[in-house]
Amino acid sequence: MRSKDSKSQISSFRFQSVVFVDLDATIIRGPFESAVFPVVFAELAQKSGLDVKEVRRRTIQEYLDRQQDSNVPATRAVDWDDILNTVAERLRVKLEAKAVDIANSHAGPPYAALLDGADQVLKQLASPGRAIVVATKGLRKYQLPMLDALGLTPLFTDILTPDVNNALKNDIAFYGRWPEMTRLQISVGDQYEDDVVAPTRFGFKTIWKVNTLDNELQELEPFVRPHEFHYTDDQTVRPDAIILSLHELPQVVAQMEAQALYGEHAAST
Repeated sequence: MRSKDSKSQISSFRFQSVVFVDLDATIIRGPFESAVFPVVFAELAQKSGLDVKEVRRRTIQEYLDRQQDSNVPATRAVDWDDILNTVAERLRVKLEAKAVDIANSHAGPPYAALLDGADQVLKQLASPGRAIVVATKGLRKYQLPMLDALGLTPLFTDILTPDVNNALKNDIAFYGRWPEMTRLQISVGDQYEDDVVAPTRFGFKTIWKVNTLDNELQELEPFVRPHEFHYTDDQTVRPDAIILSLHELPQVVAQMEAQALYGEHAAST
């Protein structure tokens, strides 16, 4: 039984826990692969004489390089229009298409879509003592129109993007005051470095959404999967749970809260 002091400490927070939810490939499929990239890569390829595959390679490399360079502000590191214009300048061509315009005009179905009935899962997650916060590496100008078009915006307590606190997800500053305003922080996402490694370093619980058809993993419980997953040699940090579908998320979050906040043993551990 919890003491009166511990009960008082619990009640002192507006939200006991916060669930940071990634967007792309976690709860949504965005319009970049289906609408933005085909247009901009085709234009750059046509004007430069390179094939589309090479244009894509150079663009993605620029995107990755910026995130590794501490001198590049977070907002520029993930700004696709700025990235694409830089690639165009190096190819000595002028890019007419704008990623933000294409993304916003294709923000809804079929170019952007929910994964695993994400809206219903988020509604199941809703709880008076739990904040549900978007944690995305995409800038607001790309992500907010999509959240609105898919009807997800009202389901979140807050929306964190790199241009909110001028930080990427590998920087604790990205999360603002949420870590100090809650007793338990849970990260959910599909990117190992951003959604498992960095949050673990910050003291968060982590739920890795692995987009796989591995039958062996499907037969295991979410809290058992981290011990059985076939990691690469450089993947030394283990998530607290692995989910293969968003439908598993509400129960996993509830079990983490029961154990971390109230000392109750999670049945699947």
